[in-house]
Amino acid sequence: MYRIYLLIALSHEKSNNFDLTKKYLDKAFATYKKHRLDSIFSTYCIRNSSYLRFINESDSSFYYAKKANEFAKKYDNEEDLKDSYILLGNFESRKENYLESLKYYYLLLDYIKSLNKYLIGVGYNNISRVYLKMQDIPKALLYNDSAYIYYEEQTLMYRNYFPETRYKIYEEMGKTDSAFYYFKQYHTDFEALKKEEELVKTKELEEQYQNDKKEATIKSKQQQILLIIGLLVVIACSLVMLYFKNRKINKQNKIIGEQLIELTKTIEQKEVLLSELQHRVKNNLQHVISILEIQKESVDFNNIDELIRGNQNRIHSMALLHNKLNIADNVADVNLKQYITELAELVRDSYDNIKQEIHLDIKCKIENISIKKALPLGLIIVELVSNSIKHAFKKQHNRIINIEITKEETMKLYYADNGIGFDFNKLNKKGLGQEIIKGLIDQIDGKIETKNNNGFELIIYFV
Repeated sequence: MYRIYLLIALSHEKSNNFDLTKKYLDKAFATYKKHRLDSIFSTYCIRNSSYLRFINESDSSFYYAKKANEFAKKYDNEEDLKDSYILLGNFESRKENYLESLKYYYLLLDYIKSLNKYLIGVGYNNISRVYLKMQDIPKALLYNDSAYIYYEEQTLMYRNYFPETRYKIYEEMGKTDSAFYYFKQYHTDFEALKKEEELVKTKELEEQYQNDKKEATIKSKQQQILLIIGLLVVIACSLVMLYFKNRKINKQNKIIGEQLIELTKTIEQKEVLLSELQHRVKNNLQHVISILEIQKESVDFNNIDELIRGNQNRIHSMALLHNKLNIADNVADVNLKQYITELAELVRDSYDNIKQEIHLDIKCKIENISIKKALPLGLIIVELVSNSIKHAFKKQHNRIINIEITKEETMKLYYADNGIGFDFNKLNKKGLGQEIIKGLIDQIDGKIETKNNNGFELIIYFV
C-alpha cells in the first residue's frame, strides 16, 4: 500500500494536481510511520522533495532530498540514490551554488555509468548545463559533446534536453547558424514528446470513456433486473394474498360455530409460531454473519475446503435444531441427546476420508433443554469435534471422542479426545474455532475447566 500511494502521488504530480499529490503522500507517510518502513523511506523522501519543488518550497524540498540521499545510501536503494543526486544538483544549480551542483552531478555520473547506458548522456548534459550557467563555455561544449554520443539512444522524455543545451551554448558563442540548427532539433524533439504525451492522454481518456460506458450499461441492466424482480415479487405477493383470501372464503362457507372458533385459535397459534421461528432464524443468521465477519481477518485461506466445511457444519447445526422444532409439539425445548448425537455424527461424516475411524461415545442425562441453550451448546460441540478431527488424531489409530452432559447443582458438558492434546487456554492466532467456543461459552454464562491428561479434556459448567 505504501508503494501504491507513492505511485498515485507521482501520477497526480505529473498531471499538476498537487492537492491530490499531497493527499496520497500523506497516506504513504502514515503507512511508513505505522509499519516503520525505514528500508524504503527514501522513496517517500524523493516524491515529497519533487512535490515541494513544484509548489516552490525550496528549503523543504532540499531537506527531503538530503534525507532521501541518506536513507538510500544506508539501505542500498540505487534508484532513489540516483534521483536524490538529480534533485540536489538541480536545487544547488537554481540557488547558483554551481560548485555544489557540479559535485552532485559528478556523483550522479559516476553512479549511473555502472547502471544504465542511456542515462550516462543525461548525466553529461546536466554537467554541461551547469557549466553553461557558469559561463564556462568550453567545458559546457565538451560535456555536451559527450552527451550527444548517447543522443540516439535516448527516450523522447530526455532527448530534447541535449539540443536545448547545445543551441544555448552556440548562442553564447555567437554561432547563430549552429544555434538555429540545434534549436530546430530541440523544437522537433519537444513536439514529438508532446505528441506522445497527447497520445497517452488520448488513450487514457478513451479507456475511461469505455469504462464509463460499460459501467452505465451494467447499471442500466441492473436497474432492469431490479424492476423485473420487483414486478415478480408484487405478482407473487398478489397470488399468495389471493390464494389465502379464497381459502379463507371457502373455509368460512364450510365451517360454522365451534369449528370457526377452533380455526381462529389455530391460526393465532401458527402466527405466534411463525413469529417465534422468524425471530430465531434472524438471530441464527446474525450468528453466521458474525462468524464470517471475524473470519475475514483471522482465517488462513490456504485450505478453502476446510473453511467451507467449517461454515457448513455451523450452519447445519442451526438447520438441524430448527428441523427438530418444526416436527415437535413443544417449540420451546429440544431433545438434547438426540440433537447432540446427530450433530456430532454430522460433523464426523463431513470428513469423508476418516469418518469410519473415529468412535463417538455420547452420553446425556438431560432429556430436554431450551432452544436458547441448545443452539450455543450445539455450536460448541461442532467446533470441538471439528478441531479434534482436524488436529488431534495425527498419530492415533484408535480415535475416540467422549461427550457427556449431566446435571447436578449445575449443568456440565464434559468433552474429551484421546489425541495429541491441546492447551485450550493458550491463544491460537491462526484458528477461529477457539475464539468462537469462548464466545459461545460466554453466551451461556459458562465456566471452563481444563485437564492435562492424555489427549484433550474440557469441562464447561453452565446453568
